[in-house]
Amino acid sequence: MVIYSIRTKILVIVLVFLSLIGTAFIFYSLATTVSYKRLRIESIQKTLEFETEKVNKVIAELERGSVFYSIGGQLCFEEQSETLGEKFAVEGLSGLPDAVGGGFWFEPYAFKSDKQRAGFYAFYDKTMETVRIDDTFVMDQYDYHNRGWYREIIDNITEPYQVFWTKPYVDDSGSFSLMTTAGSGIYSNERLIAVTTVDWEIDEVISQLIEINPTENSFVLLCVPEKDYIISSIYTDSFIGDSIQSIPWDINSDYFTHNGINYMRFGRYMNNGWLLSIQIPENEIFADVEKQNRLFSVIIEISFVAMLLLAYLLISRFINTPLKHLTYDVAQLGLGNLDMKLKVDSKDELGQLAKTFNKMTIDLKKSIEENARDREEKKRISTELAVAKEIQASMLPSTFPAFPERNEFDIYATMIPAKEIGGDFYDFYFIDKDNLVVVIADVSGKGIPASLFMVNTKTLINNFSTGKSPKEALESVNNKLCENNDSCIFVTAFMGIYNIPTGKFTFVNAGHNPPLLKKHKGNFEYLNTKQYIVLAIEKDTVYNEEEIYLEEGDTLYLYTDGITEAMNKKKELFGEDRLKETLNTGKFSSPKDILINVKREVDNFADGAEQADDITMLSLQIKNIKKDSEEIEENTEIETVDSMKKITVEASANNLQKVMEFIKSELVDYNFPFGLRHEIEIAVEEVFTNIAYYAYGKEGGKTTVAISNNDKTVIMFEDTGRPFNPLEQPPPDLEKPLTDREIGGLGVYMIRNMMDKVEYSRISGKNILKITKNHP
Repeated sequence: MVIYSIRTKILVIVLVFLSLIGTAFIFYSLATTVSYKRLRIESIQKTLEFETEKVNKVIAELERGSVFYSIGGQLCFEEQSETLGEKFAVEGLSGLPDAVGGGFWFEPYAFKSDKQRAGFYAFYDKTMETVRIDDTFVMDQYDYHNRGWYREIIDNITEPYQVFWTKPYVDDSGSFSLMTTAGSGIYSNERLIAVTTVDWEIDEVISQLIEINPTENSFVLLCVPEKDYIISSIYTDSFIGDSIQSIPWDINSDYFTHNGINYMRFGRYMNNGWLLSIQIPENEIFADVEKQNRLFSVIIEISFVAMLLLAYLLISRFINTPLKHLTYDVAQLGLGNLDMKLKVDSKDELGQLAKTFNKMTIDLKKSIEENARDREEKKRISTELAVAKEIQASMLPSTFPAFPERNEFDIYATMIPAKEIGGDFYDFYFIDKDNLVVVIADVSGKGIPASLFMVNTKTLINNFSTGKSPKEALESVNNKLCENNDSCIFVTAFMGIYNIPTGKFTFVNAGHNPPLLKKHKGNFEYLNTKQYIVLAIEKDTVYNEEEIYLEEGDTLYLYTDGITEAMNKKKELFGEDRLKETLNTGKFSSPKDILINVKREVDNFADGAEQADDITMLSLQIKNIKKDSEEIEENTEIETVDSMKKITVEASANNLQKVMEFIKSELVDYNFPFGLRHEIEIAVEEVFTNIAYYAYGKEGGKTTVAISNNDKTVIMFEDTGRPFNPLEQPPPDLEKPLTDREIGGLGVYMIRNMMDKVEYSRISGKNILKITKNHP
């Protein structure tokens, strides 16, 4: 009965265990289902975002073309030159590969008092594959003032450079394709004198958008809600141009029912007011995961039954007989026979129990030997910890000077471990020839776990720093450290990247002690940094970067809390104030002197008290920064603006958007009139585009764009391409017929008209072009 009772209990335990496993699998399945649904929805949203962003790029290009025509039309009006108008119409459209036509149209008698109608319009001739002036109609007889597109644009334009998009319409000039037009106004003395047009055939764009098909029965709605206009609607009776009210569901609702089917809606607006909406049957979105769950449930049920049957057979075979032997042998031990060994050789719990009894008898006989072995084991562990401490220290950079070939800076660091192995570390290395990474960190806790966590953290930071900013690197490291961090160990860290050519020091503080910075001829002061959450605590933590600029003679001092929390025999802390005072009272010629002096002051303060924590310090001193003035040739005068902010990129048209965003970010802080800011942006776009296409050959090269805003805006372009002075180019002959003039030259003409000052110089193999715009 005893054996039967034990077997029954074990069987019950097995059943409970199997039930727990089945429950765990069910919860796992539910969690997987939720995750899959989230990823599926995110995938559809990403597809929608990608497709609309492609259209937005075309929209932005056409809007810039409309503004370009506004400036060209204004110059044409001021010059009263029809030839200039035709040239602007052709060259403007030549730079817009997605447009089929473009130009500008004057109000009645606005261009010339004896001409009611005046317009300049170019179109892309698909037969001849070229852009040319439209000569198929007589301007004096073309009543464009009463055309729908003209009235719609002129009725909605209220200020210069404002871009307005017309309703889609069918072109009745011969192609009969669906089109929309981007228009803006041309003003003279605050009076609207003309409008510009950039025509866009949208049949192909519509075809591409309505082909988006995430599932078999999904469909697309493309409309303009602001204008109550349907462009394309599948599965409804609506036609192009119908009212949105004809749609049998709410276009802004994320869920709706149509023809008895439940749908989920995914929508996104484009920059010209279009709405792209994808309607997907709800049962089709998650069909795969539901099928997977059904299969998974069947597998779990079959496995459960098989494991239960196997457990019963194994218990019946391997429990009864070993229990009988165990009962007899234990009774012998109870009689005092310590030489008796339990004869149960199974490897299950009964076998383990038998081994435990056998070990107990051996331990009773050899207690003295065991105590001796314990003492030896403690000595061995102590030795291994000492070796581990040495290995930990050897992982840190310890050869100084660290970079003897670099004279721009001096760096020195040290880590003095406490008695017990800990987790402090520092690191510094180049990720390329111009960028130096500086890291200092402190792992919580002591002992081998903290040491192993320190090695892992240091390796991750080193791996993730290449090609990433401090923000991106620490966010990636944090997510990795959060995985399986059951011990809840955390890390305080300070990571910075020093760009040697610019002096910019970009850093992130993840809960670490604030560094101290000494400016040239100044005192050490604590750096006012924002302390973000420490690493390895919360996954997907967002860290933000901060920036400072280091100049020649500046010194940066980093440390761990082993400095400020060092205690003397009175349990007093060394503290931040005493650290700052120590740094400012000494006269140091190098980072090494700084660290030696701070350690000496900490030791004096401790007065023999045992060091409780690792002491880690790092100091970076800026030494030799080459001045731009040293590279300028004699007898060459170039204005130096200390406050200029720079960006350096590859001279490629692919980087135009990056340069424009940089310029716009610098202009947005100043209250420029709208038109003035657009003139500056167009001038920058024209100069950078010319450098990208003509400065270098196939080998390519870099371009530096710098800007300053004081009492005037100064923008400087610098490249090492082939010598070219645009100011030496003759101005375009506006009196020649359009067909007799070469393409080009109009961009420089525009820049010189829009800017107050344009200067060029060739210095040390560099083209330097500086444009200036006075502030009103």
